[in-house]
Parts: sequence; C-alpha cells; structure tokens
Amino acid sequence: MSVRLRPLGQAIDGYATLRHDATALAAAPDTTTEEYSQDQLQVNARIVRDYLEPIARRSGSRTVLDVGCGVGKSVMTLVEDGFDAYGVDLPGLTRYWRRQELPPGRFFVVDPLDFELPFETGSFDLVFSLGVIEHVGTSDGHATRRNDYHARRQAWLREIFRTVKPGGDLLVGGPNRNFPLDFSHGLDTRSSWIERRLSGIVGRSVHRVWGDYFLWGYGDVSRYLAGLGFEMMPLSVRGLLHFGRVPPGLRWLAAAYVRGLPRALLGTGFNPWVMALIRKTDP
Repeated sequence: MSVRLRPLGQAIDGYATLRHDATALAAAPDTTTEEYSQDQLQVNARIVRDYLEPIARRSGSRTVLDVGCGVGKSVMTLVEDGFDAYGVDLPGLTRYWRRQELPPGRFFVVDPLDFELPFETGSFDLVFSLGVIEHVGTSDGHATRRNDYHARRQAWLREIFRTVKPGGDLLVGGPNRNFPLDFSHGLDTRSSWIERRLSGIVGRSVHRVWGDYFLWGYGDVSRYLAGLGFEMMPLSVRGLLHFGRVPPGLRWLAAAYVRGLPRALLGTGFNPWVMALIRKTDP
C-alpha cells in the first residue's frame, strides 16, 4: 500500500472504517439490489478500460480512488491493469466484497451521514465518483431531498477533493440536472404533477431544468468548491454510456447525439451527463 491512511476504528465484515461504532454503522440501510450488483459486475470493467483508464494514463495517474465503488469491479480492474487502486462505499456493500474475497486493504467503509475518507490529504493522483453525488443529501438514498442537501453535497465533494494531490484530478459524473430527460432514475419526490404526467407519457423521467431538484449540474460543482484552487473541464461521455436504459429503438439516436455534441456544448444543458474533470491547482 502506497497511500497514507488516517487512524482507523473498527471493522465491518473485515473491512475497516473510521467509525468506532461499527455495529451502528453496519445497521444502516442498504439500497443495493442483487440485480444492480450483477449489472456492475458485467459492465464496470468495460467502463474502466474504455473510459477511465485513458483519462488516468493521459495524466500519468498511478494512485486511484473510486468513491462509491459498489461491488468493487472497477477497483479490481484497475489493479489488474497496473494501478494502485482503492474503493470506498457504504456498509451494505461489504457482503459483496466478502463474497468475491476482495482484499480488505483496498476497500473501506464510509458513513453516509458523517462522511469522512480514511486517507490522508493529498493521497491520490486521480479520484473518481460516478452516479453518486445525486444521492448525497437524500433521506432514502434515492430522490427524497433533505432540506440541507446542498450543504451535505458541498461537504461531501470537499472531503473527496481533500484527498487529491496538487496537480491531480477529481472526476465527478452523473445525469445532468439541466438536461430535461433522465433515463437512470425516477423523479424527484417533490416533482410537480406536470412532470409526473409527462414522465408517464414518455416512459422516462421528464423534469424541469430550473429550481431545486435532486440531480445536479456544472454550476453546483463550481459553487461547492468555491474558494479552493481548481480548474474544471467538461468531458464528453462518449465511451462511457452504452444507453442500456434507453428504449432499444432509440439507442442509435442517443449514441449519435452524444458523438455529435460539439465541445462547446459539453458544459451545458445539452449534455445528458455532467462529466467534470477537476484539476487541483493549489496545495
């Protein structure tokens, strides 16, 4: 292990956590399903090799952290391909790690309500988190926003950014708040009757692009990291998405749309996903 760990507390199913009250943390609800875990096992190696590893190699990254690593397939794929990779996730994921006999020294449990990472400041060349931040600050792990969800997301993102080395990168991705269609989630629980009606007709979530919503956008990233030294570049999601949740007859259209989206529009509401590559410029 080349990364520096903070003092750890107890362990859950053999995987360490900063929390000393490991029993209480282990009792936290788990929103991962068997179906979703199998989906990760099937597609995450492709995502790593087709999308993440080229980003890591362009920047010369060696130490990598996956925040929200799920069943651990991404981390182990990176390790197989020569990276010094680690993952963190909620206590309910330990049953999947244990089932696969994943090494405890590479996987750590975090507290969703008192989020701290078990690594010293500036430990990683690249930290990535895909499809996670939209669930931070919710009361059910899905789309029920807490009143303080912005404050919780800001604290979450800043804690992750803390572990990035100066000159290193943080990659944060998820469905774009400013794009009116979402193929990955249900509606925000505070959505209007018009949004619910339109979503029922279309068969996918159709949401307004103004006001509060549980999804997020590039503007949120800039606000959450305000005052810290960083540069942000929006990326295309070409090579990341294979549009498995898009109706089969429309997948070719979705793929063509992503391929053809001009670079100037990547950081706008025309991009169906936020994919923010954030370079840490200050110590």
